[in-house]
Amino acid sequence: MSENDEDDKATVVLDLNALKAELKANSDVVEQEIEFAVHTESESSPGKETHVSSEILSLDDDLGVDLDDDLEETTELQKVVFFDFKSEYFSKLVPKLPADKFDFKLITELKDLNSILQSKEPTTVVFNYNAAPKAVNQLTTQIKAKFPDTKTIIVAKGLTPDKAQAHKESKAGSDAYLSVPFNVAKFEETVKGVK
Repeated sequence: MSENDEDDKATVVLDLNALKAELKANSDVVEQEIEFAVHTESESSPGKETHVSSEILSLDDDLGVDLDDDLEETTELQKVVFFDFKSEYFSKLVPKLPADKFDFKLITELKDLNSILQSKEPTTVVFNYNAAPKAVNQLTTQIKAKFPDTKTIIVAKGLTPDKAQAHKESKAGSDAYLSVPFNVAKFEETVKGVK
């Protein structure tokens, strides 16, 4: 067995340092290092500048659909992981979704995402694209390469079918896309479509 084979087995699949290096290389200006955690304004240090995308998804009233509207009964709950990086969108969204239809998990740390992916359980990971597009592209690329059984969904504001198709054909392409705003029925249809 060569040293490279042993190195491949010992490496963490989603490497934070590799992600930082690639993001730096792909970006003309990087205002701060990426940290895989959600920071609220109350957690920010005074005088410390934080960069938050002006296109962070907002919750729309369209999600207030009655959860009992013609939702299919399922016996086995599909595992859905929301990776809330640089936003609190999913933490506000998850309580509005049909918990009796899916096994939801909300995470904010890369190490938690790594643990879930390493478990090899069938999982669908949902990303908020507008909060951190470069990080999402890097993660979907790595997931597709190393965990082909894991499905990914990208949620983005103002996503057109043309934009979704163009992204899907890229190396960072996802299994499905949801444009904000969306309703509960559309969410359920999208998640079940990638199973």
